[in-house]
Amino acid sequence: MRFVFKCLLPLFIVLQGCVEHIPQTDTEARAVWLHRFEFTSVKPAHDPDSIAQYIVDAVNAAADANFNIIIFQVRGNGDAYYKPGLEPWGNLLTGSFGKDPGFDPLALAVKAAHARGLEIHAWLNTFPAWRGSSPPPRTNPLSPYLAHPEWLVKDRDGNPQPLSDHYVTFSPGNPAVHDHIIAVASDIASRYDIDGLHFDYIRYPEGSTDKGYSHDPASLKLFNSPKGNPYQLEFNDWQREQLNSFVYKMYNHFSAEHPRLKISAAVIGNYNSKGWSAYHSVMQDPRRWMEMGKIDFISPMIYQPLAHKSQPFLVRSREYKELHGFDRYTLPGIGSYRFNSSKQHYNPTELFRQIEALRRSGFPGMTFFDFSSTKEHFPRIKKELYKYPAKIPPMPWKSLPAISDSVSLVRSDRSGPELDLLWRISDPSPAHRVLVYLSPTPDINETDPAQLKWISADIDGRISLPYREIKGSYIALTLVNAAWIESPLSNILFID
Repeated sequence: MRFVFKCLLPLFIVLQGCVEHIPQTDTEARAVWLHRFEFTSVKPAHDPDSIAQYIVDAVNAAADANFNIIIFQVRGNGDAYYKPGLEPWGNLLTGSFGKDPGFDPLALAVKAAHARGLEIHAWLNTFPAWRGSSPPPRTNPLSPYLAHPEWLVKDRDGNPQPLSDHYVTFSPGNPAVHDHIIAVASDIASRYDIDGLHFDYIRYPEGSTDKGYSHDPASLKLFNSPKGNPYQLEFNDWQREQLNSFVYKMYNHFSAEHPRLKISAAVIGNYNSKGWSAYHSVMQDPRRWMEMGKIDFISPMIYQPLAHKSQPFLVRSREYKELHGFDRYTLPGIGSYRFNSSKQHYNPTELFRQIEALRRSGFPGMTFFDFSSTKEHFPRIKKELYKYPAKIPPMPWKSLPAISDSVSLVRSDRSGPELDLLWRISDPSPAHRVLVYLSPTPDINETDPAQLKWISADIDGRISLPYREIKGSYIALTLVNAAWIESPLSNILFID
């Protein structure tokens, strides 16, 4: 009986909400999605100063709560929430598609995130081309929906997907579409100091199995050719392979051209169990991407409670985790929007149960959808679960130079309330972030989460710290490269 009780206790704790907090580790991905509908939903509507302030405030609030990744939406449906290169400005910024809002949301988000040491990943909806019951107006640059109507998915009768209040999608079976999406993402990566690219909607549209999407000419030509279908796959399997091909080509491109960027994807929360699933409903096979080493992490959008009858949160999370033994990360998506106080069946403990359940199951982190619904929980999240900053899990498979030397702390200069800490290293070029450790004793341990005090993007050899918080303490630094491989610990200084 004692053995049975011991085995059932963890499950009882999770289900009843009597959470026995487990200690936080020094390494954990803590990401939050910040989508275009959020940061443009300000009053007065379309006011650029209010939108800009929302973005800055959101980044600072996440940083204050010890999050470490902002996933910032830059493309919704053939549009741009950054200074456009290949596609026109999104209409949510000004109310007019293609109109310049007078500021650059992505540039602002990058600056704000890096000022607080956070990573920022540019989030693109991949195959959606347009959203709305009428076509987009003509702009410069032209909407890809108007420029390339031949790229749209078509049903088994050859009819293009009709306009509606949901997304109209380009065909994932058309190589020209792949090239366009990669070109859009590459343009962003070349012009902004982002830390990653995050792809959503790498899938065929809803209703594909019923309506026969996509029987467009380019897809059918490839499917029926020896070169385009050398293994004579069935149509559904061939469609999955087209999504796989896009992911492989995209990952290979950025690994070569921008190797420091982390490449990730939001995927359907149910992989291939009963019901609406990634594998069967929209031909998405993220397990294969991980098996082939063509993604750095995935975020399954599970969004359901732990006790959901058909899609229980932890069961679906474990399904993804246990499907592979590959060296890639799964960061389950927590649906904070379902658990905030605006909902009729508000459950204030569900979100915290899910964080604890993921930690107990050995996940390397989690992603929250969305910022606005998670924000109300920030004070409690920080107090109970994110008490200290955390390092992003290392990605040793990325081909990046390591930082083999230790940092040398040279001196500290006091200037009013700030203390400037000067450091040197023989080769600073691989440096991505500075990690500041603080201890009341000379025994500094990089794996002790309580000793990691700050993470900074200032890698110019000088870091400003609040003197009041560090006086009377021992301090040391490390550096990490963009794959979060950490250098040896520096010498230790006592701040008297």
